Amino acid sequence: MEALIIIAISIALFYGAFQFQLKTKRLSFKGAEAEGIVFDIVESDNINSHANYPIIRFLTSQKEWITEEYDISVTPSLFKKGQRVSVIYNPDNPKEFFIKSESAVLMPVLAIILAIILLAAGLYKLYI
Repeated sequence: MEALIIIAISIALFYGAFQFQLKTKRLSFKGAEAEGIVFDIVESDNINSHANYPIIRFLTSQKEWITEEYDISVTPSLFKKGQRVSVIYNPDNPKEFFIKSESAVLMPVLAIILAIILLAAGLYKLYI
């Protein structure tokens, strides 16, 4: 049973990494860039999680203020309240955005590597 849980987690990690990669590629191609600010950093509502989510605020090209929680959790040291960040957003739906940074490139790669390791461990436990 433990092996199946590990395999399920690895599949979910693969899925999340590929979805994030697709989103960043799509927004990089058709999105607009804006300078934003880390307005705040909030802790997850889940009592079992210590994840932190930055609240990003930016002004679109249509002069509309967007203040939205980033959908990727971050370590507290990655972003600081008041830090300026570059965002790429969907002009048709500005609440869909990502923070343009090295972590946006590295996170999916690291998630895929972790998913491969978990999948291998799960398959090993399943067949041994």
